[in-house]
Amino acid sequence: MARCLRARLLRASVFLFVCCAAGGPALAQPAELPSFEGEEVVVAGRRPQRVATSPAYVTVLSGDQMRRLGLRTVGEALQYLAEVYVRQAGGGPGGLLQASVRGTSPQQVLVLLDGVPLNATAQLGVNLATLSLAEVDRVEVLRGPYSAIWGSGALGGVIHVVTRPTGRLRLRAGYGGAGDSVAALSAGAVRYSFGVEHLGSAGYQPNADASRWTGTVHLAVQPSGGPEWSLRLHHTDGRYGLPGATTSFCYPCPDRQADRRTVLQLAWSQQDGEGLGQRLRLWWYGDALDYTSPGYRSSASGTAYGAEWQRALRLAGGSALTVGAEWQASDYAFTSTAGGFGGRAQVGAAFAQYDVPAGERTLFGVGLRYDLHSNYGGQLNPRLGFVHFLSDALRLRGGLGRTFRGPTFSELFFPGCSNPNLQPETAWSADLGVEVVGPGLVARLNGFYTDAQNLIVGGCNPQNVGSARVTGASAEVSGALSEGWQVLANVTWSDGVDRGTGARLLRLPSWTANLVVRRELGQGSALALLARYVGERNDLDFSTFPATRVTLPGHLTVGLRYEVQLPGFAVTLGVDNLFDAQYETLRGYPAPGRTVFLYVASGR
Repeated sequence: MARCLRARLLRASVFLFVCCAAGGPALAQPAELPSFEGEEVVVAGRRPQRVATSPAYVTVLSGDQMRRLGLRTVGEALQYLAEVYVRQAGGGPGGLLQASVRGTSPQQVLVLLDGVPLNATAQLGVNLATLSLAEVDRVEVLRGPYSAIWGSGALGGVIHVVTRPTGRLRLRAGYGGAGDSVAALSAGAVRYSFGVEHLGSAGYQPNADASRWTGTVHLAVQPSGGPEWSLRLHHTDGRYGLPGATTSFCYPCPDRQADRRTVLQLAWSQQDGEGLGQRLRLWWYGDALDYTSPGYRSSASGTAYGAEWQRALRLAGGSALTVGAEWQASDYAFTSTAGGFGGRAQVGAAFAQYDVPAGERTLFGVGLRYDLHSNYGGQLNPRLGFVHFLSDALRLRGGLGRTFRGPTFSELFFPGCSNPNLQPETAWSADLGVEVVGPGLVARLNGFYTDAQNLIVGGCNPQNVGSARVTGASAEVSGALSEGWQVLANVTWSDGVDRGTGARLLRLPSWTANLVVRRELGQGSALALLARYVGERNDLDFSTFPATRVTLPGHLTVGLRYEVQLPGFAVTLGVDNLFDAQYETLRGYPAPGRTVFLYVASGR
């Protein structure tokens, strides 16, 4: 009986840990692909600023364009970006998709939903399969160390998901292989809207069916000439089967899981045309994860709430200063057939970001933040970045910063497998890149280095003894090749080493490459090709005890999309894994084979 209980506990833990067991740290054309020169971003400096003048390496993904390509979740969209590798276990709305940025673990990547940090109660990183693209306006992906303005978790980078009112009636429906389906409705005006979406799947494995609902509400009031008041509500609820790894003794396992998350925020802001001014925001969210298996049951729930104030102002000489303060509190509780635990924490923080021009062609950005945490004390993190225009078409970017990730509630308090004396993981990170800007096209060459210390390693009990370094480089081209042609092409090389063992970091491919090409055919139609290559990487095989290290071979997948605009709506026909490649995304988790789908949307 004890052996069966331990096996069920292991199955529950393996699914949660499977993506985390790695050491280390003005839109040119409506169809232009992800990186926009004229786009404004918030994530790099906590205020709206142009990508071209930001010292940060930021990519902006348009929600409309992601949906047009047949993508359903944030995790699916991020798979095509340079310096980002999405770890996947299972597919569809019941899968597990977590981002590794520049070789860091998913726990070391901060995920924000309209500025609210979802990592506050996440124990093993945020599952991006739970973030559907319903009502998503854009996704800002920031690479590099940004604890200097965002706090804990931004060791590898920041993923900022931004929603907004639709301003019109919009319908979307689709169906595809493995019984995958989508149905969505949204409506509203400039100042208010609501939306609801359902994602479903029969699953491509036994007991892999899934159902996920997502609902959003946006309300905004702005008296003439006065500040804006806004209310945002985002809720998601998913229920799905967990067949487990094919190497598991019970495959297909009968286990089931359910998750839910609600994010609510009230904001007051008074800003000018440059995005300067003041903002006050109050937010709350709650999440839960329930797991059931024959003879075993567990339930994890967390709540977090906080307040944030910031002010951005213009200073002499064209410089800008953003200052602010934050406070948040979080609670976490875990109960199971075998026992449980709970935890509570508070953190207060103050930050400043100073952007100053040095001459006509150079801009420096200096950031500093101090966090005071009730469990592990204070953390001070600086960052320095620059962008220098060698000419109108050629520029250099670079940055250096210190960053950290605080231990989770599980690492601090889980009975028998925790350490209440853990300290935050820390890292110094640097990057340097050159960009060439042509008519509608941007080419980038970027190098990065991360030196991580005090990493939390070991299961029972974890200790701050890990050390790792990651070196890498990427090349990317994005934009309009010529009239009617858009492209996103990139290749990333990464070399990550665990200094303690001298071995390569787990689940970090040495090479990844992506290609997205879209060709407008005229008469409102377009054809797109999506290709993704992932090189070999080391993984763990949990079918043995202790788990053994294995090497997964590289794989190449190709997808096609055909889109036609008809009066009042658009039809997209797509195929994924065109050549039916057989591969494992993680050890024991085979990827879906060839699938075909059809989407119909109105009111884009």
